[in-house]
Amino acid sequence: MIHNLLNRFPALQSQDFRKLFYNYVLSSAARWAEMLGRGWLIFEITGSTGAVGIVTFCGMVPSLLFGPIGGALADRFDRRLMAMWSAGFGVLFSALLGILAISGHVVMWHVVVLSILQGTAFAAVTPASEALIPSLVPREHLLNAISFRGIARHGSKVIGPLLGGVLIVERSDGSGWVFILTAVFLILSISQLYRISWRNLSTRSATQQSNFDVFSPIAEAARYVVQDRRILMILFLIGGHCGFTMAYDSLLPGLATEVGGGGSTFAAITVAVGIGALIGTLGVSMISNEYYRGPFLIFSGLGSGIALLMLGFTNGPIFSVLAGFIAGCTQAPFMALSATFVQEIVPDEFRGRVMAFYLMIAAGFMALMNLGFGFVADSFGERLMLIIPSAFWLLLFVLGAFAYKPLNFLLRRGVFLANSETISEN
Repeated sequence: MIHNLLNRFPALQSQDFRKLFYNYVLSSAARWAEMLGRGWLIFEITGSTGAVGIVTFCGMVPSLLFGPIGGALADRFDRRLMAMWSAGFGVLFSALLGILAISGHVVMWHVVVLSILQGTAFAAVTPASEALIPSLVPREHLLNAISFRGIARHGSKVIGPLLGGVLIVERSDGSGWVFILTAVFLILSISQLYRISWRNLSTRSATQQSNFDVFSPIAEAARYVVQDRRILMILFLIGGHCGFTMAYDSLLPGLATEVGGGGSTFAAITVAVGIGALIGTLGVSMISNEYYRGPFLIFSGLGSGIALLMLGFTNGPIFSVLAGFIAGCTQAPFMALSATFVQEIVPDEFRGRVMAFYLMIAAGFMALMNLGFGFVADSFGERLMLIIPSAFWLLLFVLGAFAYKPLNFLLRRGVFLANSETISEN
């Protein structure tokens, strides 16, 4: 049975990748639990979707501001150690927020400041851990490995929010204990990074490292991205997808209260997204023929918009949870496939910085849209902020698929046009 499992999921043949996968599961569960606890805590304190949007923005925006710096550092220094130290700071910030919430002394500015600090820690962890993947698996197993990264990231919504939701429902100070749970998850994730036997073989001298200019490498990577129109196309897709179909975290507490169930419905929708993501990404991880990546990208691109439309029109807890499940089934494969396309063509010397740009755009658009949607929802309701953006994404995706030849080719063949041919289309 184990032999069959390793044949079906070849990335798991690497012992070091398995340890990295466990790290992903634990660190992602920590992040989802943190977002659940922050969102519900602020909604309880203020009753405002706009306030939830502010806190969600503060937790995500460091990836926009500091992500490229983290990527440059990941290309220069030991990625494993960098991820360990950054996660260690995350433990401190989560534990402090938990203590403040449990003691009853927490106010909104505490959550805002610690959200920024926690988001900064995650902004450093993520590009370093993402850039580790190609060092631990052969190229032919890269899609499988990145799909498992997606399984960990999105499927961990089942673990973090499920346990966090139980704490919120069962305890009056449950949000505070969610942050303690986050700290425990992060400690366990650090232990998995410590167990990885791979070591960085950088030959850079100490003098070169001490003279390191963080901004020149970022500019160098930006020039590389601009010259490779294939990467630019994926970054545009990711920006639209994350901004219009995945920026709904600030809307869920208010929507859950409207449809009924409050905190339990909020947690159930989040868990349903995680279960759907787990199933969807498992499906992507089993793709062995490049040709089938195109249809999967079409399915997931369209499905992401349709799922959010359904969530906007639902009028009860059961249908809201079902819409969340469909959202997870489609959003996670889209992210896994897009990350794979980028990782396949980026040289290792640029990998950390380019993946930081990828994550910066994904998290940055989600942060900005969560902030804006939250404030607008206070006046016009959460449903409108689910329906209009998702409809706009569907329009953009369909028009792009028909009108832009490089995207049309990718969707039909599952591979890129050559960069020179992509440039000629612009």
